[in-house]
Formats: sequence, structure tokens, C-alpha cells
Amino acid sequence: MVSGAGVPPLNAADLYHTGIVVRDVDEWKARLTGVAGYRWTETMSAELPVRLADGVRTLPMRWTYSLDAPHIELAQEIPGTPWTATEHLATHHLGYFCDDLPTTSKRLEEAGFPLEACAVADGTPTIFAYHLAPGGPRIEIVDRTRMPDFAAYLRSKTPR
Repeated sequence: MVSGAGVPPLNAADLYHTGIVVRDVDEWKARLTGVAGYRWTETMSAELPVRLADGVRTLPMRWTYSLDAPHIELAQEIPGTPWTATEHLATHHLGYFCDDLPTTSKRLEEAGFPLEACAVADGTPTIFAYHLAPGGPRIEIVDRTRMPDFAAYLRSKTPR
């Protein structure tokens, strides 16, 4: 839910992954498979315009999701951005779906979670946004229309 007095900006049931930024996605896929038996989607990549504190930059994003729940997203480190791997501090963000990304982002800011980074189109937040959580991991919100059926999305990205 994204509107109404007294309604929180996020819904706990919309939490769908824990994000971890790593220096090498392929290495960590292999390590987590070896230690815990995880199976993974193919490693995906895209060049996206992202609004950061110093302006909009096109970033080379690279990521994968575990097929096994609870879902983990491994994101490739991009030095000099919020996607920086930190030794011994694995959890980077908690990922939530939302129905109205710009409104949910605004509501998170009003709740004390400042916007750190977001994909943009025509100056408007789109696809995803990261908000800083005071004293905790970031909150990522993702436009639900990008993956309306997460299980089907995972299957479509599974190596054959």
C-alpha cells in the first residue's frame, strides 16, 4: 500500500530478497552453491542511468538471484558508488516490491529514509530506488510491474 494516513510506506509481505554486493558475482555464485547448495539465475547485466548524489551516471549493473528461497540477490561491486563491497558487512539492502515507485520513494523520505540512488527516465525515478536506513541496511524498492510474477521471472532467467 502506498497511500492513506497511518499506512506504512512498505508492506512486509512485499519483501522478496536480500541484496549482497560482492566483488565478483561469478565467484560468489560458486561459493554459495558449494557451501549451501544455492541454484542461480543467469547473471544479468544492463547499463542504466542512475541518479547519485553527484548527478546522473550510466552504470554497468550486473546481478543474479538465487532460485532458492529466501532469495538472495548478488550484485557486482561498482567502486565509487553505493554498490561497494564491504568486508564482513554482507547485507547491502532489503528489496521490496512497490506499486508506485515515485510515491513510495517520497513516502520513505518523509519517514526518515533519504534517497541514495535510483534509476531515472526523463528525470523521474523508475525501475528501482535505494534509500538509506538509519543504522541498518539500505531499503531497495522495485517497481512491481517490472516483475509482476517473480517466480516466472526467475524461471525465465534460469540457465537451460
